[in-house]
Amino acid sequence: MALGLVCSAAFAAEVRLKDVSHVEARGVDVRVFRADASEPLFGSVAKTGDGVVFTAALPLVAGESYRVEIKSADGSWSERRLKFSLPAAAAPTVGISPVPTQLPANALKLYLQFSQPMEQGVFLERISLHQQDGSVVQGAFRETELWSPDGRRLTLWLHPGRQKTGVNLNSDEGPVLQEKQKYSLRIAPSWRSAQGVELGKEAVFALTAGAVDHATPNPGRWQIRVPQAGTRDPLKVTFDEPLDPAMLASALKVRCAEADVAGTVALALDARTWYFIPAEPWVAGKGAIIVDPLLEDLAGNNLLGPFEVDRDVPVNPVEVRPLSFEIGK
Repeated sequence: MALGLVCSAAFAAEVRLKDVSHVEARGVDVRVFRADASEPLFGSVAKTGDGVVFTAALPLVAGESYRVEIKSADGSWSERRLKFSLPAAAAPTVGISPVPTQLPANALKLYLQFSQPMEQGVFLERISLHQQDGSVVQGAFRETELWSPDGRRLTLWLHPGRQKTGVNLNSDEGPVLQEKQKYSLRIAPSWRSAQGVELGKEAVFALTAGAVDHATPNPGRWQIRVPQAGTRDPLKVTFDEPLDPAMLASALKVRCAEADVAGTVALALDARTWYFIPAEPWVAGKGAIIVDPLLEDLAGNNLLGPFEVDRDVPVNPVEVRPLSFEIGK
């Protein structure tokens, strides 16, 4: 049995297993665990010739150890361990967040995630938004170029002057996205990494515009799944809508016994699920998730109020309370 680990464009990873033709692609005969966690990672299993591919729902972490369990033909389980390491520098790849990319028609931003630091100052020459008939949406993006410190993530702003109703550009040119319409975001193959290597082929991402969203995120509709004491299984929060994936990396903090809990955060690719993995095993007792009130949804509405505000209507103050949970023994 051979194992391989492949980094995809969206930084989710595929665990490839060869010479295991007896394994069925049911998702129950192959399990992948983080280190010694008791619960397997979320993902899907598919047959590929004489083997199978496990595609993780969450990004794997470089340097972290993973445990792969395969059910043998006789019903017993065998185990292999591996570590995820970044591939050698080659042509860069690019993914989009969130995935799948269904946006409210008044969405404000997307994120492009590259496998390598990219050349900067050229994004308006390298990116275009197209309608379903292939025509280009002119003036779709704000000219602000905002990169993450490592040069790999680009915040792509849909022009707020067109996306916000009642302002001049919106009235004169109309919004960037029209409800119920489909679009494609195209990334030019000539975009180079900081090392001068081109993407080499055009990347195309399908976008769909849904209904406009003027409602503030509501933590009362979020669902929390609580782990057991003594484990390092993740604390899971599921949102009722996609939230800003870049903000989610730091907008929620976990507190137990009146002290912040150290750990790492992971996000599902659709930006609807947040995971917190503690540095040390959970201790039984009450805890809380502290939410930054400035956390936004994809349309820029935060917990304190909507992005678009009628100045003639008084805004009532909003109290954002911690989300309580309890770790059982």
